[in-house]
Amino acid sequence: MKINICILCFLFFFLKVYAQSPANKLNYADSITQVLKKQLPPSSKRFSDSLVNLAKQTKSDSLRARVFFKLGFYWRDQNRTVAKKYLIAGFKCGAKYPYVKAVYYHYLGAYYYPVDATKSELNYIEADKRLSKFNTDEAYFLRAKGWGNYANLQQQKGDELLMAEILLNKCIPLIKKAGVNEFLAKYYEDLATVFMNQKQYDKAEKYFLLAIATVKKIELWDVVHLYDAYIGATENYLYNNKIAEAKRTLEKAKNLMAKCNDSLSHTEYYLAECIFYRETKAYDKSLQSVNAGLKIAAKINDEYQIEVLNIQKYKTLISQGHYHQAVALIEELVRKNSSKSPTNMVACFYDLSEVYDKMGNRNAAYVWLKKYSVLNDSLNKQEVLRKINALEIKFKTAENEKTIMNLNAENEKAKLITRNSRLANWLLALISLFLLILATVSWFFFRNSKKLAIQKDLNHQQDLKDIYSQQHIQLVEVMLNAKEDEQNRVARDLHDGVGGMLAVSKMNLTHYINESKNNDADLQNVTLHLENTMKELRRVAHNMMPEMLIRLGLEASLRDLCESIASDKLKVEFQCLGIGNHLKSSEQINIYRIVQEAMANAAKHSEAKNLLLQCSQNKNIFFITVEDDGKGFDTSHIDIVKGIGVRNIKSRVEYLKGKIEILSQENKPGTSINIELYVTA
Repeated sequence: MKINICILCFLFFFLKVYAQSPANKLNYADSITQVLKKQLPPSSKRFSDSLVNLAKQTKSDSLRARVFFKLGFYWRDQNRTVAKKYLIAGFKCGAKYPYVKAVYYHYLGAYYYPVDATKSELNYIEADKRLSKFNTDEAYFLRAKGWGNYANLQQQKGDELLMAEILLNKCIPLIKKAGVNEFLAKYYEDLATVFMNQKQYDKAEKYFLLAIATVKKIELWDVVHLYDAYIGATENYLYNNKIAEAKRTLEKAKNLMAKCNDSLSHTEYYLAECIFYRETKAYDKSLQSVNAGLKIAAKINDEYQIEVLNIQKYKTLISQGHYHQAVALIEELVRKNSSKSPTNMVACFYDLSEVYDKMGNRNAAYVWLKKYSVLNDSLNKQEVLRKINALEIKFKTAENEKTIMNLNAENEKAKLITRNSRLANWLLALISLFLLILATVSWFFFRNSKKLAIQKDLNHQQDLKDIYSQQHIQLVEVMLNAKEDEQNRVARDLHDGVGGMLAVSKMNLTHYINESKNNDADLQNVTLHLENTMKELRRVAHNMMPEMLIRLGLEASLRDLCESIASDKLKVEFQCLGIGNHLKSSEQINIYRIVQEAMANAAKHSEAKNLLLQCSQNKNIFFITVEDDGKGFDTSHIDIVKGIGVRNIKSRVEYLKGKIEILSQENKPGTSINIELYVTA
């Protein structure tokens, strides 16, 4: 009893002092909760009772509302009826305060987060819209947390690309403004996990290291955050085949294991340990690790984690050659589908096809490969629908802005009418003066009529030139769009048609070799030739329809293009500054094709050792510079020297109403191409 009284007295004093200090990083209710957690276990009833007593004693409605919000969050996972009651009570107390009302929608989003993704998303968006009016550390912090949970909901739907976009453009910038390093480390780790799932392991490694460095900057760093970061880095190193680095980070995680009480984190540790032992061919230890993780996951009743651990378990069984056990486990996972994760099911379907193929059951392999293809296509269709919905939202926003502009125009028109009525008397008085001026102007007009007729003819000719120029640009646009569509169609046909036929041929030939135990070197060479043909086919399809441009945008695509052109004989450097995120798709494609053509010409003809690509954007002007240290050429015969490539570049530059300058001299080293384009701001 004495302890409770002392705590309440301290909190009441702290509350008065804290309410006068709006510049703190976290809101007062979070600070109060931290004080209570030091005195009482968060799971105890005394913890919530202390908050209830505090709400009764404070006289400020806004402070009472914030305490009620914390109570609602506290009871969310224990008793949802009680939690909703506290949220409603908090809303009533703080309804007259715009900021408190915005905070209410944040906690309402958190309330629906575990049970109703749609309502949770709507409330987080409403909270962000209201909180964006306040430029305080706490507002930035709450907005970042809301977007972080929104991103997690998108990941649960299988849309990891949207999650990465939210983390990069929303969560990380906002949490940096708030200055809360614990959450900055978490968002770095989440972003690294997305890149790892997308098999971009080098980028994932960068963000895992950032997460670890950020945690270590915190004076009293959180063991769980550092533990999770080491585990995530270990998994990424393993997927990137960096076994030595994975071993070091796994040992660091193991040293922190005893200090961490988070069961979910322990399941992740055993998952990483399972993969490590499998990659080092210690299969028995791999199975021991995954079974230890499954025990913990079952204890906390985490269906998703159980499913992920079982996926790694059957992969170890496959590596051991225990195909029948692996098939039984995979089919059990498919039957239950406990986590409802489409990504996990895609992996299971594909792996079942692979295992049945290894077992020689081609019919079953074909059935599961077909199921994999159908589900994978369905996921791709969902991504298209998401993009269509995003475009629809942008269209509605533009329509609303247009309506507002029309209303403003009507208001201006009304003001103009009022002003004209006041000037009516003045206009009547000036009529006589106007007539005199009109007579004078008529005389000058008669005198200069011939000059005006000539000028009119010149203007007419200029209009004709403008019309011809516009028609020419439209013709170029149609030609470029037709060419791009044809390239995309051919790329899809090559990848989906010829690529699939080659894959089936290779699988059948491999099956025949294995069944007949025929080790004929010619057959092996045919199999190798088919594999090389498939790789070359994928490279050609990628060049014709670059996936990076579709998935991650212009900057990432240009960086990928530079990496693909670079070789031992040619060093390629890419410099990028201020490229916007709102370029039209047609503009991005044309910029990519211009750079692709220019760099291909340089790599093919210049015999250069170094190649530099610079891209920058200043409002609606996009600058491109391509420089090499190879042999120069005579620019007066550029069309003859460079062939159709330069004409394609000029056509695309003309389509974007840009300019191109090529600086080079014959028998002198170095060529510079400077391009200026007009794009969407």
